[in-house]
Amino acid sequence: MLNRKDLTDSIPQNKLLALLTQAQAGKEEALADLYEAYYLKIYRFIFYRVSHKETAEDLTEDTFVKAFASIKRLKDNQAFEGWLYRIARNLVIDYYRAKKQLVPLDSLENTLEYDTNLVELINLKVEQTLLIKLLDELTEEQQTVIKMKFVEDLDNSTIAAALNKSEGSIRVISHRAIAKLKDIFKQNFKPNTKD
Repeated sequence: MLNRKDLTDSIPQNKLLALLTQAQAGKEEALADLYEAYYLKIYRFIFYRVSHKETAEDLTEDTFVKAFASIKRLKDNQAFEGWLYRIARNLVIDYYRAKKQLVPLDSLENTLEYDTNLVELINLKVEQTLLIKLLDELTEEQQTVIKMKFVEDLDNSTIAAALNKSEGSIRVISHRAIAKLKDIFKQNFKPNTKD
C-alpha cells in the first residue's frame, strides 16, 4: 500500500504500472490507492467545468466507478491518467447535455479558495478576470488545452489521451494558443509611455 506522501505527489511510473496490474487483478487495496492518488486531480478538473461542489463530487465518483468497472479492459496501462481524464471529460459533457444548457466560459471559471489577505485576493481576482477575457479570444479547443496544461498541470501525453489527439497536435494547439494570447496581450495592454 502506498503511504500518504506517495499519494500527494504524482505516482512514479513503475508504481503506477504495478498498482494498475494489481487493480486489474481485482485487488481492492490497489483500487483504493488509485482512487486516493487521483481523486483530487479529477475533482478539480471537473469542478472547474461545473462550478458546483456537489455535482463535481458526484461526477468524480462516477468517473472512478466507470473507470474501475472497465479497468480490466484498459489496453495500455501507461495511458491510465489520460484515460481517466477522458472519462471525466465525457461525464461532464453528458452532464451538460442532460441539462441542455449552454454555459458561458465566465461561469465555468472558478478558483479554489485561498487563505490570503484582501489585497492579494483583489489582485488575484483582477488577474483571473484578465485571463478569462484573454481566453475568450481562443478557440474552444485551445482553451481546453491551455486549461489542462496550465491549470490542471497535465503533460502533453495525458492531454492527448484525454482529448483523443496526438501529442504533436497538442503541442501545436498549445503553441498557437500561447502565441495568440501574447499577440492579444500586446495589442490590448500596451505600456504607458510618456513623451
